[in-house]
Amino acid sequence: MKAVIHLGEPGVSGYPLHHNLDFFVFPSPPPPAVAAFLLAALGVWAGDKLLPRKVQPDAWTREIVLHLPATPEWARLSPQFARVLNFLTGDLWTIKFRDSRLDLGFVGKWEQSWQPDAVALFSGGLDSLAGAIDHLEGGRRLLLVSHHDYGQLAATQQTLAGALTAHYGPERVEHLNLRVQFPEAPELTLRSRSLLFLALGLTAAAAFGPDTPLLLPENGWVSLNPPLTLNRLGSYTTRTTHPYFLEQITRLWRDAGIKHLLTNPYQHFTKGELLSHCRNPELLEKLARQSSSCARPVASRWRGRAGGECGYCYPCLLRRAALHRLGRDRGEDYLLDALAGTETLRHRVRGRDLRALLLALKTWEKSPREVENRVHWGEAGPGWARKYPETRKLLAAGFKEIGQFFQNKGSDSLKAYLDQK
Repeated sequence: MKAVIHLGEPGVSGYPLHHNLDFFVFPSPPPPAVAAFLLAALGVWAGDKLLPRKVQPDAWTREIVLHLPATPEWARLSPQFARVLNFLTGDLWTIKFRDSRLDLGFVGKWEQSWQPDAVALFSGGLDSLAGAIDHLEGGRRLLLVSHHDYGQLAATQQTLAGALTAHYGPERVEHLNLRVQFPEAPELTLRSRSLLFLALGLTAAAAFGPDTPLLLPENGWVSLNPPLTLNRLGSYTTRTTHPYFLEQITRLWRDAGIKHLLTNPYQHFTKGELLSHCRNPELLEKLARQSSSCARPVASRWRGRAGGECGYCYPCLLRRAALHRLGRDRGEDYLLDALAGTETLRHRVRGRDLRALLLALKTWEKSPREVENRVHWGEAGPGWARKYPETRKLLAAGFKEIGQFFQNKGSDSLKAYLDQK
């Protein structure tokens, strides 16, 4: 064994996970199959963070053997689970389940007189905020489940959840803010983070019975996450909510006897379309600036400035394009207005995502098929004929949204690049 990872048990040697899962809110404990999946997700996430990619021959692909406590139902699913992980992280996983009695020691109790109609993952970003608003406007009662591993994100999640509770009432909204930290973290790519988030949401939903759905509000462009350039193929482009990954996770759950419905209502929407269809646009506009979409939330510390969205990462650029569609984009809301002048475009690090997005847009305009060939379409089978036109429509709408943003807000040099034949 290179490492033993545990849930912070006193007297156990190895690497402890720091968490508040003992305060997980439950009217009843999770079924063994769900508890096993949560433990598996915790182990995968910690292993992903612990093992650096840079020491591998290709500086990426690791061979990881993970031993996990589980139920007998999961033992036969280890090859299937490993294939799902291989797609998600781009590594070569071997999963070895051992039969074990699973008692996670959760003691939290549900204090409300009502039960949620659904559990919604609540990241603190714009998509999850708009998704929660849509379902609350539809009359549903929601348990919002968040995960954080640093305080700034936790504060964002709590602020937004508190605003929704104040607007819709505590009899309609409850927020479960979960902390899971793993201090030993030399690897920062974290391709497995969505697995942990899904596991936390599933565990919460399981407390209210197998018919409680789990909602994952994510725009289809980010979910599909088309590789922008040829050096972002495979898992070099994150697949955390890729539709194929979600399909395989759902199948894995079914085979393990877990019946909860996992849905992304916005799978075929761009980010701008998701926001423009929000059922309470006034509330969304009021709260949007308090949300966080940034991939570099601590960039402000590096630059010695107050906290805020960096403005130059891929999620920030997509957020700005979406808000521009609504007429609400403001470059001054970010630490750096990436479209002003030429500084960002020419910067080796800060301009990386902007250059990749510009190159992808130009490639799409010249040869859409070249971009389509980079996309993972999943396995051929029922529904294949429907999948292609839906995905191509999403790609066309997304590039149009991004292109309009660049044309309207870009500097002269950026527009000149776009106008080149």
